Formats: sequence, C-alpha cells, structure tokens
Amino acid sequence: METEKKNFIVEDWQSVVNKPVYTSNGKDIGVVRSVQPQFIVSSLGRVTEDKYLIPKTSVQIIENGIVYIKEDSDFAEKNFRIV
Repeated sequence: METEKKNFIVEDWQSVVNKPVYTSNGKDIGVVRSVQPQFIVSSLGRVTEDKYLIPKTSVQIIENGIVYIKEDSDFAEKNFRIV
C-alpha cells in the first residue's frame, strides 16, 4: 500500500460499494454497503453486523479494489463503529 499519497481524490464514490475496508494496521472492518454525502458505511459479519460510519476524509487510498483508511483499528472501533 502506498502510504505517501497526498490529495487522494475519489471521483466516483459509488464505485467503492461492495469493496472491502481495512484500517491502517491491516484490520478488516467490513465491506462498503452504502455511500452518504460525507460518509461511507461499512458492515462486517452476517448474523449480527458490526457497522462503521467512516468519514470520506478518512479514506487514504483505494488500491487493487480495497479501501484503506488512515486510522488504526482501535480508533475505528472507538470513533466509527455504530452502536
């Protein structure tokens, strides 16, 4: 993953729907289920889903069909997880 990308711009946010999402330390936090004006929504699990509301500004890069966010898994659990 290229971590030095600056000014990363997503031209078509709908293209990330159904793409996996990983934190900066490599934890899988689901698959993008929907895109909102300021956020992407990911979910993980089949029976009881963990859902994450991730600000679009947290997306670091999309590479090889995978969405990588800037934050680590602890930060994502505390700040992005929908309870």
